[in-house]
Amino acid sequence: MKDKDIFENGLLNYRIKRRSLPTALFFLTSAITVACNSGSTKTSNSASQSPEANSSTPANVADTSAGTKARIAIIRGPGPYYLAKVKGSLEKYLEPKKYGVQWLGPFPAFAPAVEGLNAGSIDFTGGSTTAAISAMAGGSPFKIFGYQVSGKDGSGILVPKNSSIKTLKDLVGKKVLVNRGGTGEYLLAKGLEKAGVSIDKVQRVYLGPADAAPVFASGKADAWAVWGTFFANAAVKDGARILATAGEIESENDGIYIVHNAFLEKHPDVVKAVYDVLVQESKWVLSNAPEAMQVYGKEFKLSEGVQKFMSERVEGAPTPVGAAEIEKMNRVSDWFFKLGIIPKKPNIENFVVDVTKL
Repeated sequence: MKDKDIFENGLLNYRIKRRSLPTALFFLTSAITVACNSGSTKTSNSASQSPEANSSTPANVADTSAGTKARIAIIRGPGPYYLAKVKGSLEKYLEPKKYGVQWLGPFPAFAPAVEGLNAGSIDFTGGSTTAAISAMAGGSPFKIFGYQVSGKDGSGILVPKNSSIKTLKDLVGKKVLVNRGGTGEYLLAKGLEKAGVSIDKVQRVYLGPADAAPVFASGKADAWAVWGTFFANAAVKDGARILATAGEIESENDGIYIVHNAFLEKHPDVVKAVYDVLVQESKWVLSNAPEAMQVYGKEFKLSEGVQKFMSERVEGAPTPVGAAEIEKMNRVSDWFFKLGIIPKKPNIENFVVDVTKL
């Protein structure tokens, strides 16, 4: 089966063997009607079958490094991968290596993209440290080769503009939309902890951001923990009120870039080239934020107001993963495990590679 037959509009149309871990990160969550009609929504999903992190190729899956193109899954939202695609900068950079690029997606979040990686149909993607840690707990076969400190006011917890909710403590007994095991659930949990509220006192409704957006806009949920264009659109276009930003709740959730172990083993020079282009495009955004947002605006049909909102919240460039970044991810991992969001603590060091040594 060809990759183009597997992916259509960023949605996965194949089946992956399941394993018994109770981690629901790796596939899209329950339907909107189910989520909204249940109290504290419980989704009995399980992680996709995959080996331990230091294994190069998943069992019963073809070697992902066999082709001459890097298959890159884009997550919906502004970022250096999108710029590289639009500008053709990565293709130009890889041309001397006689290596091409196949762009896949966009995917609504990291979870469905990592399913494709688990199945051997994706070589590269990016996401958040929280989502990556959940995938690590399920044994996904990847290495983090780039770390990007996130801006702390471009994500957070939103409430409808006319909501009576004024503080994080007011979320007790309310329905809050989150993506399970990722940024949304992390932001909610961190915010409640800061407010001295047990997360069990809030009804979590597990939906990916694309599905959550219309639910929130229709008033069927009391709050939404989200990020990126979804956060900006809701705040600017829908007039949602920001209850708390990631910075205000002291979030340690950042961005990461990952590569399949098999691809890294076969083509370390290509991984280094991809990293170099990610840095190049991120630095361009820092110096040309308004122009970059116009590019994103065209791609995502963002209004001028949303573009302005996001241009004031530009993130820095990726860096190699070192001891400080590993320590930060370990803190998030320990905290996720304590809350029962992940079934076990992964060894973070097994999931990183020093890109400067490639």
